[in-house]
Amino acid sequence: MNFNKEYLTAIEERIFAEGVRQKEAGRKVVGIYCAFTPSEIISAAGAIPVSLCAGSQKPIQDAEKHLPRNLCPLIKSSYGFALTDTCPYFHYTDYIFADATCDGKKKMFEILGRLRPLHTLQLPQTSATEESFRYWLNELKIIRSLMEYITGEPVTDEKLSEQIKLYNLCRDATGELLELNTGEYPLMYGREIDCITGAGGFNCDIPSRIRDIKNAAAVIKVRKNDSSHINSVKGKPKILITGCPTTNKKLLDIIEDSGGIVVAMENCGGIKTIGLRVDENSDPLEALARRYLSVPCSCMTPNRARLELIGQLIKDYRIDGVVELTWQACHTYNVEAFNVREYVTGEQKKPYIQIETDYSENDIQQIKVRIQAFLELMGG
Repeated sequence: MNFNKEYLTAIEERIFAEGVRQKEAGRKVVGIYCAFTPSEIISAAGAIPVSLCAGSQKPIQDAEKHLPRNLCPLIKSSYGFALTDTCPYFHYTDYIFADATCDGKKKMFEILGRLRPLHTLQLPQTSATEESFRYWLNELKIIRSLMEYITGEPVTDEKLSEQIKLYNLCRDATGELLELNTGEYPLMYGREIDCITGAGGFNCDIPSRIRDIKNAAAVIKVRKNDSSHINSVKGKPKILITGCPTTNKKLLDIIEDSGGIVVAMENCGGIKTIGLRVDENSDPLEALARRYLSVPCSCMTPNRARLELIGQLIKDYRIDGVVELTWQACHTYNVEAFNVREYVTGEQKKPYIQIETDYSENDIQQIKVRIQAFLELMGG
């Protein structure tokens, strides 16, 4: 089995068709834009959560009719798809939960609210205090009440606990898949990881999603005894990508086309969020609040947890070098890159490079030159 764009497209088409079928049968669809909104609450109300962050350059020109040009491309792409109604997932949304992470997203959400009913979650900017936890817990209580209003279904503790266990099983399956890259010879390329874990869209059937991941893992495990695969990865520098979400695949493609192999991605949507389970043995809403507030995003301060996670990944995945992806105008990640560089090169003694870019193809050759030189430092 080839875990490529065709594989991803086939799964997305299947999931999308099922999502549309369930939408037409009466299920509500709720859009989310960041890793802090608990999908478990949405699912417990019988609705379908769908991620709406976009990675395409196509709608950005339309978005710039309302948004400044020097804004993060992820924000402009996401808004552009909504504005032009060219995102099939956004098209079917009934409601949007938007967590207030960066300033750019917060202000974009004000305009996006003209297109769909929208509630902005007031995310605390620190996860280090009990006051922040209590504040965030109250925000989740508001989400629960809104979901009950939107769907007409009660969101009980029993329903929340059921969804927590289900989503934890999905996290466990994904974690077991990613661990296949912790050996001396990684069994997956970064593009394959992205295809297997990136399939989603409508989260309308988590058990089916778990089966897809486990089936992929079973196929990949066989590569341990495949000499052709081992020879294909032997000697390639093992790269960790950190920083902004890899919503656009430009950097990932350049690294692997240049002879590196991305064995792990710490970014949002990667290990940063996948690795965090929800406590199944305490009050479900409190457990969700603690889990989601602990995501080590750069919008949080202080954010030592991100550095500790990077250090653990360097050890577990035998990382040779760290590449930090920063989307242009993403100020939180751009500023935090100073701490990451200092930590990686100082405490971890590993090579580090920061790539600041957007969704266009204008700088591909320039990035290739920098990445190729970086890989050569590690013998690639």
